[in-house]
Amino acid sequence: MKYLLLLNNSADQWQSWRDLTPGEGQKAREEEMPRWNALFGWLGEQGIEVNGLELEDPAEARVVRVNAGETVVTDGPFAETKEVIGGYFVADCKDLDQAIELAQRVPLVDKGSVEIRPLVAS
Repeated sequence: MKYLLLLNNSADQWQSWRDLTPGEGQKAREEEMPRWNALFGWLGEQGIEVNGLELEDPAEARVVRVNAGETVVTDGPFAETKEVIGGYFVADCKDLDQAIELAQRVPLVDKGSVEIRPLVAS
């Protein structure tokens, strides 16, 4: 069964990352990498196939809507939220329990959340 895991960070966390100098940002990434590497090692041990990417800053987002034939493009996410999607995984897990185990191992879960959504079988 395939699941989409949306990796959510708090909006405050995104802002604090924006405020870092390039050197501070690089140091923060280097400090987090052992936790991510541990996750990827666990995924390999479990035989879970995962694809995913980190997303750019929400300020780079564009929202497209079509109303009465007119296309409107606005900057950034439309809704003010407490959390923003920072990345995603598409994971091929044996069941929901394994997807939950994966989610609880994602390093950002202690600062944000991981939403699990089953993908519709095609």
